[in-house]
Amino acid sequence: MGEKKSGKIKTAIIGMGKMGKLRAEVMGNHGGFEIAATCDPAGSWDYSDWKKCLDETKPEAVVVCTINKAMLDIVRHALGSGISVFCEKPPGRNLLETLAMKEALEKSGKVLKFGFNHRYHNSVMEAKALVESGLVGEIVCARGVYGKAGSQTFRDEWRNNADLSGGGILLDQGIHMLDLLCYFMGELEVQHSSIDRLAWSDLPVEDSAFALMQTERGQLATLHSSAIQWKHKFDLDLICSNGYIALNGLLTSTRSYGEERMTYYRKDYEQTKIGSPLEHTMYFSSDDSWDFEAKEFYDALRNGVPVQNGSIGDAVRVMELIDRIYRTSR
Repeated sequence: MGEKKSGKIKTAIIGMGKMGKLRAEVMGNHGGFEIAATCDPAGSWDYSDWKKCLDETKPEAVVVCTINKAMLDIVRHALGSGISVFCEKPPGRNLLETLAMKEALEKSGKVLKFGFNHRYHNSVMEAKALVESGLVGEIVCARGVYGKAGSQTFRDEWRNNADLSGGGILLDQGIHMLDLLCYFMGELEVQHSSIDRLAWSDLPVEDSAFALMQTERGQLATLHSSAIQWKHKFDLDLICSNGYIALNGLLTSTRSYGEERMTYYRKDYEQTKIGSPLEHTMYFSSDDSWDFEAKEFYDALRNGVPVQNGSIGDAVRVMELIDRIYRTSR
């Protein structure tokens, strides 16, 4: 009899910066992944050349945690070599690169998942369940604000190099809020947008992005994505026909976005409660989003479960939206 396989997924990680190290830790904790190779041009890792790493180790899956410019080549090569891919966001520098990944995926028959981990935050999952329950009615409009502060080295970061990144704060961080707006509301069309360099005037990419969007049903959504918030901020308001949901704060490694909570209010016309209805607040003390992503990737590879969050469809939809926001502003 042949040796029984352990069932673990032989995995390589390309890019061993903050995210690569985090993914390695999370996949190790999951137990279903064997980290067989690590690759980064800097530091003492197994490989410094990603192509050599994939061609020599022949993993079943690869985790791509590189700068945006390198993503397309790695994803295409991996899928073409029969390797499934987990890729960090954004899915390339622009819509054309995302569409090229989609074409490679369709030819390969493998799995491709992107790291839109905000969908797995507890506050977001609770809000999604609340909307689907019908308790507060249907969403009629939404406001999303996601902002951070630039550092002393902000000008020199690769994310602000247009050739390496493809865009500024909208593509780097605002993409998460846009994905959440699509997650809650569906397809959005851009009505108006403004892409600006308001404080970092010498940057080649934007430090601020504003967008007004609308669904076919007439639901409205606004986005403010900012690198000049100075005090980190995450707020998502979902205004519904019979109530209101507020997501405030976000658990991250830095804890700089404040306490993560989800609050909802139901419409109440009692004279004493107009404008001040009963408040229901849930607080969250753990961020399990990375673990949920690893589990979904594993289930897609081992159990044939379709990718539910961070699929190529999600990636194309949000990149089409970003493309329209940039074009509308110009």
